[in-house]
Amino acid sequence: MVRGLFVFGWDKKLGAVIDLKHPQNLEISDDLINKIYITHTYHDENKKEDLVEISTEDVIFLSYCDKSRIPDVGYEVVSVMLDEKEKRYIKKIKEDFISFSQKLLTIEKEGRKKQFYDNLDVFFPKSTAKKILLLGRAGSGKTSIKKIIFEGKDPKKLLFSPLNPTRGISPNAYSWLDLKLGIFDSSGQELSYLLEHEADDDFNLAFEDTDIIVYVMDYTLWHTKRNEVDLDIQKIFQIIETRDLKAKLVIFVHKIDLIDKQEYNNVSEEMKVHFHKNPNTKIFFTSIHPEWIYNLYNAFYDILSSSSNETLNLMAVLKERLTDTSKTMSFVTNLKDSIIVQSMTNDFNTNIINRSHKFVADLNQNFEEMSQDGRIDHLILSSEDNFNIIMNNLNMTKFGLKYIIIISENLTANKLILLVGQIRLRLKDYYYLNKKRANYE
Repeated sequence: MVRGLFVFGWDKKLGAVIDLKHPQNLEISDDLINKIYITHTYHDENKKEDLVEISTEDVIFLSYCDKSRIPDVGYEVVSVMLDEKEKRYIKKIKEDFISFSQKLLTIEKEGRKKQFYDNLDVFFPKSTAKKILLLGRAGSGKTSIKKIIFEGKDPKKLLFSPLNPTRGISPNAYSWLDLKLGIFDSSGQELSYLLEHEADDDFNLAFEDTDIIVYVMDYTLWHTKRNEVDLDIQKIFQIIETRDLKAKLVIFVHKIDLIDKQEYNNVSEEMKVHFHKNPNTKIFFTSIHPEWIYNLYNAFYDILSSSSNETLNLMAVLKERLTDTSKTMSFVTNLKDSIIVQSMTNDFNTNIINRSHKFVADLNQNFEEMSQDGRIDHLILSSEDNFNIIMNNLNMTKFGLKYIIIISENLTANKLILLVGQIRLRLKDYYYLNKKRANYE
């Protein structure tokens, strides 16, 4: 992980001083700055350029100085601070760092600031900010969805312990891999007023700069008050058009566990036809019930993947490694135990998907309640008929990743271990070598 980047020069009265740094809260002692600076003066001044590597405790410093410029501007040094564990990737990091430093130091000091901050994504990739507005009538399940997906709340507890109603507009900020998300939860009791008076100052911020509007309705509402639901959606489209919003509308038909399983296929097809009258509308059938929670995670993957390069690349890694397998499913969880990506072979038994997710979630929860450190490091469950599950800690918390889980109907435990190892290696190569994420808080 790259901890920090800074540029410093020499002041005749103050000594070595930092001119530029990122992040702004980066702390480094004066003694260490002087040590890095003086190290360059010990090296051969006849060299055109100088790259110095210094290790201290668990940190590595790489420092670059263009010595051809010393007669004109003195010693100007660019330095990057790394975790010691990045030693295995040091060759690639040095290449990037030298290129970054060379380009930066060819620019005169007065214009260097823009170059520095415009190219931080070499080490600190820029995150994309998205705003999601949750709309829906009272009791539709908006807040529970937000709590489960973005805060890791237990779906089972929320099923039996409903949350207090949201009042007004409740904004929260979350991280999702390389995305920064603003989730604006709205009051169901005030939905009608909001849709009629969206221009009022109190509600103006709800729609302003929104990227995705998620309209949540439970199945029973559509079944009993279809005309009211249609009117809500019509008003939302009017607001999007009137205010020239770039927002996309997504519909969650929620609480699908209330639909009779024998009727589900017919009901879902009927609703798809009904709501797809507008081609720009996506519809998902969701629930927080353990047997259907897979659908909810899948819906958010679909919504966010179009904006998140990391999500797409994680999916590509899973698909690539499952290509030569059959009847196998794999998924990756984040630090909140939400499933952020999942992939399966075409012949995987879809009837066991939700049961498998529920089983893994229960297993994780029970283990964390028993374990002192609260985490599974490596776990394999195997049955006589070769139905196997492997759960492995990725040890990549700084990137927001927690577990890789693979479920297979025919792969042996040994083959699952090999497959997990291949996926882990690809993920580490992606994050460390390509630097798609230099930091995650």
